[in-house]
Amino acid sequence: MQGFRGNSGGPGLMRALSTRPLSRRMLQGVFCLAIVALPVQVLGGERVKSQITHVLELFTSQGCSSCPPADKLLTEFADQPHVLALSYHVDYWDYIGWRDTFGSDHNSERQRAYAKAFANKMIYTPQLVINGLHDIVGSHGRKIERLMKKSRLPAAASPVKVTIRRVGDSIHISAGGIKVEPGERKPMLVLVNFADGAEVKVDRGENAGETLVTTHPVRGWQLMGMVGEEGMQVDMPVSSVMPDGEETYGCAVLLQAVRPDGSPGAILAATQMEIDPD
Repeated sequence: MQGFRGNSGGPGLMRALSTRPLSRRMLQGVFCLAIVALPVQVLGGERVKSQITHVLELFTSQGCSSCPPADKLLTEFADQPHVLALSYHVDYWDYIGWRDTFGSDHNSERQRAYAKAFANKMIYTPQLVINGLHDIVGSHGRKIERLMKKSRLPAAASPVKVTIRRVGDSIHISAGGIKVEPGERKPMLVLVNFADGAEVKVDRGENAGETLVTTHPVRGWQLMGMVGEEGMQVDMPVSSVMPDGEETYGCAVLLQAVRPDGSPGAILAATQMEIDPD
């Protein structure tokens, strides 16, 4: 694939294989979801953000000059009590002079899956996906706010219940209350691991000389399974979301509908847990 630039100041574009089916990895992703009594609850060394109404997934790159304004805007949204903000750094701009320190093809794969869901012929940065339902240029703040007003997760009012809590050296995730109509696909439970944030000085490429700030850069994501009416219980080691133990890490859990063609649909519930190093 070969990338090409739009008008000055516009998003970077990359031709997408929009007819590419979802890979086994996409259908094996994991989302961490939790709903608790307060928007942010402190449990020991963990902070759980509950009653999520908006999941903002930004596809970005340190090698794209159009992305820093979107990165900055996502940082502002991340501070809101009911917003889960995630930065998926893609790898397809690495060829123009700078290798993104958080970039991965796995993140690019999730973006391609959304391109299939939205019937987009192109993938681009910065792209923001709101609640799995809408995509928009990630630096268009006013338009993003208007779409957020139109799209809200039911949060505490939803019969879908997903929780996350730490039990010693383990993390326990529970999902239930799902109702699957005949002929519908079961929703998928996806776990996303992220770092708290980072500042990166870029030496080459379009952003050479700039120090870029990113919020919740995704370090990995995986599908934990498909959730039926019987629900799902998952236990995993804390170390799986704290790779080095030297900085704050976290996990986001999303319960996401699956479209008839297998591509990701609306996010039904979500939460995040941040864990400080011991």
